[in-house]
Amino acid sequence: MEHTMPEAGVLSARGPTEQEKADIELGRTVAKLTSGLDIGQTVVIKNGTILAVEAFEGTDAAIERAGKLGGAGAVVVKVAKRRHDMRFDIPVIGEHTMKSLRRIKASALAVEAKRTILLDRDLVVREADRQSLCLVAMETVD
Repeated sequence: MEHTMPEAGVLSARGPTEQEKADIELGRTVAKLTSGLDIGQTVVIKNGTILAVEAFEGTDAAIERAGKLGGAGAVVVKVAKRRHDMRFDIPVIGEHTMKSLRRIKASALAVEAKRTILLDRDLVVREADRQSLCLVAMETVD
């Protein structure tokens, strides 16, 4: 499945704003901490405020919950656990996640490079561009 996992860099037409960069960095830090505790792999942030941390409900439900709390403009960050065994429970982004992002009018999605599967990558990138969503693959930090 390695071919479905992007290299680090901006994948969409639009790169992150300075605020999105700050939220991505905060989200990566928090997601690494919480995923290491088996809480979840996704964190949603807006303007430096954590809106949601994924729990048992899964990524899409966490995104929806964050949208209800914070409205448009959220940044979603999805990572693999620290020292994650990449044979099991690999983070995945696909069409359903993109629909959830559209519903809450998210502004950015950051995934971990080489550790997140993009199901139908072309569709995911096209949908990000259609939404003017920044889609970025972050360097892995363990």
